[in-house]
Amino acid sequence: MQRFHFQTLLLVLFIFASCGNDDNSTTEASQKNLIVEAVYGKNNHTAPIPNAEVIEITEKWGAYNDFTDDITKVNRNTIEGLKVVVDRLVVSSDSLYRFIPDTLNTRPISSRLIVLETRIKLLKQALGYGRLDSIQVEENISEINMAHTNFISQMNEKFDKDAINQEQKDVEDREIEQRKLDSIFKAELQDNNRS
Repeated sequence: MQRFHFQTLLLVLFIFASCGNDDNSTTEASQKNLIVEAVYGKNNHTAPIPNAEVIEITEKWGAYNDFTDDITKVNRNTIEGLKVVVDRLVVSSDSLYRFIPDTLNTRPISSRLIVLETRIKLLKQALGYGRLDSIQVEENISEINMAHTNFISQMNEKFDKDAINQEQKDVEDREIEQRKLDSIFKAELQDNNRS
């Protein structure tokens, strides 16, 4: 008789435990659906506006336009949308790095591009985990936004510095020319005074 009670007790405990597991799996599934359906990224992120010179160069840079279109889609997107966008960004960022125009192929610009490419790959890695960490995804998106801002700022800064250097060179050339004219004028005055 005790054996029958023991078996019945085990059966009731097994049924009770099974019901609890179904409830937990339903809760986990609903939480996973909430994470997948959530929208990630900033609502108001805007990258700096490139200078006219940067725009002129980047229009000839094949993968850059596709890259800029995709990088804006990182913000305000779902997990499934992010996976698609990030896959395209990984390919286009690699292409960007391999084919940097000579004008932009400086150490600061290429290093900013490497940082941006790394941030994109980190987001891809975070999206690939079996258990998604929404905080990590948000941090990665924020880091991509910052790296993209730094990349554009560095390109703008390069042309700003080039313009300043050219202006300084022009001023120096004018000063040298003025000194030559002054020395020629002084030499003519001395010749006229001697005669």
